[in-house]
Parts: sequence; C-alpha cells; structure tokens
Amino acid sequence: MKTFYTFLLTIVLSSVVLSQDITGDWQGELKFQGNALGINFHINKTENGFASTMDVPLQGVEGYKSDATTYIDSLLTIQIKELGIQYQGKLALKDTIVGNFSQNGMSFKLNLKRGNNLPNRPQEPKPPYDYVIKEVSYKSTTDDVVLAGTLSLPKGDGPFPAVMLLSGSGPQDRNSSIFGHKPFLLLAHELTQSGIAVLRFDERGVGESGGRTSEMTMATQMGDAQAGINYLLSNNQINRTKIGLLGHSLGGILAPKLAIENDIDFLVLLAAPGVNGDAMMLKQRKDLLKLRGATDKQIEGTNGMLASLYSELRKSSLEDEALKTELQKKLAIKYETTLPVKELNEMVNSIVDNEELMAILKSSPANYFQKVSCPVLALNGSKDFQVSAKENLAAIEKALSDGGNTAIETHELEGLNHLFQDSDTGDISEYQVIEQTMSPEVLRLITEWVSNIVN
Repeated sequence: MKTFYTFLLTIVLSSVVLSQDITGDWQGELKFQGNALGINFHINKTENGFASTMDVPLQGVEGYKSDATTYIDSLLTIQIKELGIQYQGKLALKDTIVGNFSQNGMSFKLNLKRGNNLPNRPQEPKPPYDYVIKEVSYKSTTDDVVLAGTLSLPKGDGPFPAVMLLSGSGPQDRNSSIFGHKPFLLLAHELTQSGIAVLRFDERGVGESGGRTSEMTMATQMGDAQAGINYLLSNNQINRTKIGLLGHSLGGILAPKLAIENDIDFLVLLAAPGVNGDAMMLKQRKDLLKLRGATDKQIEGTNGMLASLYSELRKSSLEDEALKTELQKKLAIKYETTLPVKELNEMVNSIVDNEELMAILKSSPANYFQKVSCPVLALNGSKDFQVSAKENLAAIEKALSDGGNTAIETHELEGLNHLFQDSDTGDISEYQVIEQTMSPEVLRLITEWVSNIVN
C-alpha cells in the first residue's frame, strides 16, 4: 500500500509540473572560467506554440529573438541559430528550470528561476502615460520586411510635430535597449509630454519586426528608416512640415543622409560621427586603450597596422574575397615580422565580413553634412570614448557651415559618456552599473530645442 501511495503521489506531482505555465521572465547565471554572466529569457505563448527572446545585460544584448521555442513534457528548448545557441532545461519545480546552455559546441550548466536580473533604472517611464500610445507597422522600402514600432502622440486632435528616433550600431529594439537601460523610451516620453509625437521602431530581426539581423547593412537600414519617414508623412495626425530625426551614434550617420533625401525639418545628433570613419575608429581605439592603461608605444604599434589596413580599405574598389586576398598580401609584406600571417588574415576577414563596420570605416560624413540645410542640434559627452566630442563636433559644425547652414547648435557636455550618462571615466564597463539612463540636462536641452524649432 505504501508503494502504491508513493506511485500515486509521483503521478500527481508530475501532472502539476507538466501543466505549469512556462510563459514569463526567467533568469539564470552562466558561470565559466571564474566569470559569471546573467542570462534572461522572456517566453510568450503564441497561436502556434511559444516564442522567446534573450537578454544578456552585461553584453548589451536585449530582445534577441529565438528561431524556435518548444515546451514538451516539461522540457524547454530554445534555439538561436544565428548565434549558435541552444538552451535545454527541464521544469523541476514550479519556478525552477534545470538545464544546459550550449553555444558553438561548448556547453555550460544554466539553471533558470522566474524573474529577471536587470538592475535598477529609476528614470524608466512607467504607465499610465499622459499621452496616447499606438502600436504601428509598415513595410521597408528596401524589401518586403515588415517593421514594428510605437508611435506616441500627445493628447488632442493634432496634427503634431514629430521626431523619428534612429539607434546606434548593432541590433536594437525600439527602446534602444542596452545594459538594462531604455534611452529611446525615456526620450520618447520626454518629447511626447512636450507636445511632440515620436516614432521608434524595432530594427529588422529584433522584437516584433520581421527579417533577420544578418540582413542589416547600411542600405537596408536606410530603407527601413525611409519607411518610417513615409509612415509619418502619410499619418494625418502628424504635421508634415514639422518632421525631424534624432540619431544616436550610427543613427547620426543615417540621419543627415535621410535629411538630404527628404524634406526633413530638423536634426538632433547624439554622439554622431563627424570625421571620416577610419579616423574615428583609430581615435576610439586609442582613447579606450589609454583609459585601460596601455602605453603610447603599445597603442601606436597596433594602431599603425590598423591605419594601414583602413587606408587600403578606403582606397580599394574590390569586394569580398578579392579584397581580402589583396589586403592579406599587402599586410603580410609589411607586417610579417610583427604578427603571424594567420592572425593578420583573421583580422582582415573579421573586418571585411562585417558590412556595417565596413560602411562606417568608409564613411565620409562631411560629404553629406555639407548638403544639410535644416536646423541641427549636435551633442556629445566629454567622456565619450567611442565618438570623441571635440573632433567630431568641430567636424560637424565645419561641414554644415561650409555648406552654408547657419542654424547650428553644438554642445560638449562635461562628464557624460557615449550614452549621455554622468560617468566617472566614460569606460564602457560603467554603462550597466550607472543607474541613470540619460542626464536630465541632455533631456532638457533636446526637448527645449525641438520645442523652439517646431513652435
């Protein structure tokens, strides 16, 4: 009889686990080589089963969509093919999944518990909002990819002035989420409360947008952004004569290009490149290495090699394999005593195979800033080590002035980093630990300047 009751109890407990709702937020800590990395999965029920996204806050990864999510007989499987990731875990208790995280052949134990391990973000806006939120979608002008976004509108009939937000490099969601921060959610909140409509969207392959992140090039990003402009122009709640663009970092390269192809009324540039892409990246590398203790001699040695490579990249009209072969030969002759041929070849391949990086390296911002005629506000932080303030702000102002534009306002903001947070050093490692999402001074400058332009 005792055996029968034990067996019956096992059946009851198993059925409870099997019927447990798997949807929601799950968090775990991946431990390897003495390091710990927080991983979050967000699981949703769909018409066809389940869908999920992954966050890795320490690496700035948020909302990365899985290719497949299944939950069968209490076994959860999540696959992200593009990153070579698979997670498999068994629901052991009500709020615990025991499993393994594997990536490209390496496997690590990863147990999940309900909840998330995102840090405190006191500036993050919370509903209810004193304005209208609309979920929108539209098709890219580049292809058939459907992009999803949020349009926030002041209360009333309109038509309202509007701003479209353009995020920096890498796959970004509509909030430009990074290290647990949501700067575009905060910007949209501040601007909409000031009477300005804001459109922000998930880039392709991210969040609710279609497509794949591997499809992202400068050309597809331009087409996706153009579709957003077209959407605003077609919306009768938007004032067609008062549409502006706000671009952060890489978005600051796209914004002026779009401005000269459309009748854009104003630009807000946050940490936007103004110097040529190769010069910007060499300065970025030098400043970051110096911040972390490298000597001038150490920096100049490797920067000299990269300068040669970047110069050849900018001059060459070859593409892909032919370009790789040419560069590898030239670098081998010049630096064969400095670096093994295998490492030289891998360095060349890693750059040439990255379309977004190649586009930045070959960019010449002055060529399009000279053609921008609308009012421009350009801001940088003095502790920005990704897009240095002095050189880039000066280059933007000069190029705009050379083109005859006099409606220019620039500010180098003391103590702010690339994300416009008040920062001790400006190092990327501080982005997550700083609770502030964006300096109140920056938010004030932007909302006041845009309000003055549109009113």
